[in-house]
Formats: sequence, structure tokens, C-alpha cells
Amino acid sequence: MGGVINFVTRAIPEQASAEIGTTLETSRHGGWKHIDTAFVGGTADNGIGVALLYSGVNGNGYRERNNGNDIDDVMLKTHWAPTDTDDFSLNLHYYDASADMPGGLNQVQYDANPFQSNRNNDRFSGRRKEVSFKWARQIDDRTQAEVLTYYYDSFRGSRIAARDQKTLGSFPRTYYTFGIEPRVSHVFDLGQTTQEVSVGYRYLKEGMHESASRLGLNDSNEPVVSPGADGHVYQDRTGGTEANSVYVDNKIDVGKWTVTPGIRFEHISTDWHDRPVFDTAGRPVPEKKRSIESNEPLPALSVMYHLSDAWKLFANYETSFGSLQYFQLGQGGIGDETANGLNPEKAKTYEVGTRYNDDVWGGEVTLFYIDFDKELQYTSNDAGWTNLGATTHQGIEASVHYDLAALDPRLDGLTANASFTYTRAVYEGAIPGFKGRDLPLYSRQVATAGLRYDVDRWTWNVDAFAQSKQRSPGIAVNADGSFTGNYITEGTADGQYGDIPGYVTWNVRGGYDFGATLSNLKLGAGVKNVFDKQYFTRSSDNNAGMYVGAPRTFFVQGSVGF
Repeated sequence: MGGVINFVTRAIPEQASAEIGTTLETSRHGGWKHIDTAFVGGTADNGIGVALLYSGVNGNGYRERNNGNDIDDVMLKTHWAPTDTDDFSLNLHYYDASADMPGGLNQVQYDANPFQSNRNNDRFSGRRKEVSFKWARQIDDRTQAEVLTYYYDSFRGSRIAARDQKTLGSFPRTYYTFGIEPRVSHVFDLGQTTQEVSVGYRYLKEGMHESASRLGLNDSNEPVVSPGADGHVYQDRTGGTEANSVYVDNKIDVGKWTVTPGIRFEHISTDWHDRPVFDTAGRPVPEKKRSIESNEPLPALSVMYHLSDAWKLFANYETSFGSLQYFQLGQGGIGDETANGLNPEKAKTYEVGTRYNDDVWGGEVTLFYIDFDKELQYTSNDAGWTNLGATTHQGIEASVHYDLAALDPRLDGLTANASFTYTRAVYEGAIPGFKGRDLPLYSRQVATAGLRYDVDRWTWNVDAFAQSKQRSPGIAVNADGSFTGNYITEGTADGQYGDIPGYVTWNVRGGYDFGATLSNLKLGAGVKNVFDKQYFTRSSDNNAGMYVGAPRTFFVQGSVGF
């Protein structure tokens, strides 16, 4: 809800440089897989900088029918500052991926061999082409303007056999997105305060085309298709979203306080069109057209008190909003009406905490509370999504890192880190049998711990990850759409529902840096999941069932720089 994932890529260097590297990994299940990276870039005397980045994954996974992993990701970054006030960036990105999908297992299959697969035809493929352009201008010492615009189109397709292994479905999906965001910020003094006001506008236009076709499978689990036939198309859907957002915030510094109020106005229109076709039984699928509009003011306020340069206290309030997506409009419901009771999601988030950081140690503790008025949850392909009513998410998250040389000079180069999060996310709505019980697929406790030791040219790492059990209770509904009230905790025979036990895994790694005398050669080796802890998760989608986690995995890696 309202989150942002910020992928930070390697910057364009001032001096020309390059680096290539690879990691090879394998386990006692499956074969070898290699992960490759490459980088070359630099800045010319005229100020134009260019960098080419590549990353790829090729090889086999740790389960049967998880072979043919083939991922290529290429990015070209450019930068040009023709004047002291103007700055231009143009990025091109291409991503291509394909892989077999081993699918989920039922309980009997998992008990017999959790690394097996009974999905002989399931496969995934996808590609994405993207371009983004940013222009920034420093108008004067206190005013800056920028414009970010981007466009991408993507395709993803999957081939998935039905659970009875009698038919094979194909699901091609095509999407495109255009966005533009101009923004201006200005710093000014008012009395004893220094303020920075930012005003921006964001426009987003999305479109999609989704279809589905189906083929029969023979006794050898091979597709039955006549020459030139593409299979029977039983689903043909289009949709789009147009969103406009205007926002303003004001960062106010006064004494040891920093206060930032802000507000964003969202206007979002989403439509979905189910085109008339014939289903797999030859019956006509009636045309459906559904749409929804949302208008939301979303205020926010953050406050920080600077006890010192190293120690801060902070508190935040924000509202976040998630509109209904195409697939939520389309699943369930009758005719042009969406499923009963579906509404966009809106949440209020409250945070209060403190953070500290100096040359020896640092850490952060945050208390959080998130209040959803109407949260949505997927139930099944037939029933679609349902409104859970109110839910609450509350807890504490903490992290710390420490340089142990402060305790004893003989520990120079040894650092420790740890983190812990406790979350209580529960149903508050009137669903029978669910009120006060945990939401699905999250752990109440998640913790990490690690040690890093740098000595001479060696680096040694030991890391641990732990999470408590998760719930996967399902949301069963009766024929009339009412809830059955059955909150499932015992594992079901199909593997979709029931509690998921917690687990702890350990990883170790050692590496050596040969330095500039050997082209900055770096070599490393390690083991993931040292104690071969077996754990699993569950899914209730088209690939429903139990999924075993990665077993003990060995890896070696190396890189050279120029």
C-alpha cells in the first residue's frame, strides 16, 4: 500500500572502467546455475557519460522441471551536463526471461519427494522494453525544476496445465505504460525558519491486452494440436488505467526540528472489457464492460527532532491508496458489475521511532500501526477477490550494527549487525471465524543476524535468517457469496492451505581481493542454508500447492576489473 521500490543501479564513473563477474552455484538437487554480470562505462572530456550494465541467470534450479532458466537484463545509461545549470539523463533498458515452472505439490507428493514436479509442460516467458528521460535545471541557488518521463511495454506469457493434467492453458499478456512527472522545488527563509516547498504533477497511462487459450493433452502429457492451430481462445480482455496526481509538500527547518506537511490528490480511472468469445464448451461468453473512478486526498505529516548530528527522533503519519486493478474488476461479479463489495483500499499509517548512527555503531527502532478500512484478498479464480473489511497491522522493527574494534583493538575489522521485526496483522471485519486472527502469508517475528570480518585482503561473512510460522487459512465462500467461516490451520490434502512452520537458515562466505596487481581479481566461495534446513510455502493460484525452499547450496564466484 503506497510503497515504492527504488532500484539503485551503478553510477556512471568519471574515469573509464569495466568489470565482469560470475557466480556458479549448485546443490544436491538440480544442476548448475551461473549468474553473470558485466559493466563498462566512463565520462568523456565533453561531459557525456555512458555506462552499459548486464546481468544474466542461466542454468537449472533445485527442483525437477525447473530447468532452462534464461534471464538477460541489459541497461544503457547516459548522462550529459551541457551547462552548469542543466542536467540530462537518458536510460534504455531491455529484459528477457524464460524458465520452466515446476508448480506446486499436494501433501502426498510433497511427503514423497518435495523436489519433484508433476508439471511437464508449464513454462514462463517475458520481456520488457523501457526508456526513461530526465531533465533537471538549477534555475537559481534556491530553485530547482525537473521533468521525468518514461515509457515501457512488456509481454509475459505462461503455459500451465490444468490440475487434472487433461488440458494445457496458454496466457499471453501485453502491457504498456507511459508516465510523466514535472516537479519544482524552492528554498526560502521565513522568520527563523528555512523552508523548501515542492510542487509536482504526475500523469500515468496504462493499457493491457490479456487472452487465454486451451489445448488438450494426450496420455503422454503432450499437447494435442492440429497443424497450424493455435488452440481455442476462450478469453480475450483489454483494459486501461489513467491516473492524475497533484502534490505539494513543505519541509520546514526551525531550530532542531524538521516538520514536513504534505498532501497528494489522486484521480484514477480504470476500465476492463471482456470481449465476446466462446468458452471451451462452445458456449458464447457475453461481453462485459466494467469501470471505476476514484478521487482521493491523501495527507501526510512527518516530524523529526535532531538531538544531535547522530541521534534523531521522528514521527510520521500518511495515508495511502490502492485503486482496483484490472484483474480485480474482472474476476467474479455478474455482467457489468464487479464482485460484491469490492472497493479500493485505503490505509492510514502511523510511525514513531528513533535512529542513531556514528563511527562505532548505529541503529533504529520504529513502532508502526497501519489501519486498513477495507482490505482485499484473493479467494479463487472463480470467486475472484473479496472485501475483508477492516484490518490492522501493528508492531515494532529494529536494527543495529556495531564495530567490535571499539571493544578491543584486536577485533579490528570485525563488525556485527542484527535486525528484528514483530508484526501483528489481523482481521477486524465481521467475517465469521476470522475476527482477531492472523492475515495470510506473513510471520509475526522475522530476524536477521550477521558477522563480517575484514582482515588483510580476506573477507569472511556469517549470516542467519529466521521467521516464525505463517498462516494460510484460505477464504471459502458459499454459493450465495457468504463466508463459510472456516479458518484453516491444518494442512489440506491439495497443499494450498494450512499453517506454514517457521525456520532458520545460515549462510557462510569467504573471499579474497588480489588488488590492482592482478586486475582487481576477486574470488569467493560459500554455502547457503549450511544446515540444509527444509522449509516450504504454499500457493492457491493456478500453480497451487506446496513449494519447498532452497536446500543447501554451494557457490563460487569471481570478478575482474579494468
